[in-house]
Amino acid sequence: MNESWDECLNSSSPDACYSSQKVLINLLSIPLSSIIVAGNLVTIVGIIGNKRLHNPTNYYFLSLLVADLCTGLILPSIPRMSFKSGFAFWICFFFHLFPNFIFLSFLSNMVVVHYDRYVCIVHPLHYGISWIHESVPIVILTTWVLPLLFTSLPLIGWNNWNPGTTYCYFKFIFPSSYIYLEIYGLLIPSIVAITVMIVRILYVARRQMNAIKKIHRSVHSHSASPVEQEMDFKYAKCVIAFFLIFLLCWVPYIVYIHVSFFVRSRGSRLHIILSCLGISSAALVPFVLVLNNKEYFELWRNVFQRVCQCCGKETNLN
Repeated sequence: MNESWDECLNSSSPDACYSSQKVLINLLSIPLSSIIVAGNLVTIVGIIGNKRLHNPTNYYFLSLLVADLCTGLILPSIPRMSFKSGFAFWICFFFHLFPNFIFLSFLSNMVVVHYDRYVCIVHPLHYGISWIHESVPIVILTTWVLPLLFTSLPLIGWNNWNPGTTYCYFKFIFPSSYIYLEIYGLLIPSIVAITVMIVRILYVARRQMNAIKKIHRSVHSHSASPVEQEMDFKYAKCVIAFFLIFLLCWVPYIVYIHVSFFVRSRGSRLHIILSCLGISSAALVPFVLVLNNKEYFELWRNVFQRVCQCCGKETNLN
């Protein structure tokens, strides 16, 4: 069954239809939201509690985690944006604009995090004097203010809201021109920019790795050593991780935004599934970025070790 919200209203039992869709939203969004929120809280506390991580790169990453945390919190409300409701003017605009602001902030922070790493790896000698390193508060503020300004455009007049409107619906908030500009002027270019920077980083890493291997062979031997094989293996893992992130995290989101805005399936079960999986898949990207950095979890390892030691002492005393 793939009924849209309009079909639910025209069916013999619209309440039952909406109730089944609400159950589906809760089943999908609440577990995903809980995972995203819990994972971000763990990482945020790990960064704040470790003074060695207090540097510009991790400040940018901390801002990204805060945006990702908010994305997890608003995830259950995103599929509900497809349904008509009786919200008043201000509540209706807030219900639609706030989630849009949060995700745009998440995406802008994602671009900044990747650009910071791009400059650090591609131009390491100039990183210490670059604006991305010197102007951390300004850059972080910009990543939040610019999405807020763009999100506020429907509120200041760029909308389809009429004085006689009696219910709240996304089409009254977001004109088609606004949606096109957001998708092809902000969302898709941001994802492309992130992808290009990662590809460039992989290319530079490959070039540097070949230079190291060449020096190593000139000193030791002309045959491939275990060190070179390990380097090739790590690089292969990075390449595979990049393709998996793009296929499993960004592709579902790209599919979601196109199905959501250009296919007449809003409010359907297909749209609910795509919205939950699309947003959550993109929100999982920061978790992938922290997997190889054990310092982010050093605080929690120390806490766990102390708890185990205390439990062991109590056991010995008993």
